Amino acid sequence: MSIDLARAVHIVEKAFLPLRGDVREDPSDASFSLEVTDGARVLASIAHVARSQYSHAGHLAALIEQTRLELARDGYLLEPWSMPG
Repeated sequence: MSIDLARAVHIVEKAFLPLRGDVREDPSDASFSLEVTDGARVLASIAHVARSQYSHAGHLAALIEQTRLELARDGYLLEPWSMPG
């Protein structure tokens, strides 16, 4: 399944609840950057997510799961999440 930028942004924004996944789109190359915050502090960030990293569901899921794992290792509790079908 191919994922477009708008769908990828929607998925990422929901993947880090109850924290916030703040996404900044870059329409010039259809990429985005991500910051996961608790409302006051940046807890994790990815400076550049290229189209090749999010257009395939498996690649996007792996990127999200890795970031979620790093947050869990730092002691942050996240709601259960799975890649939407």
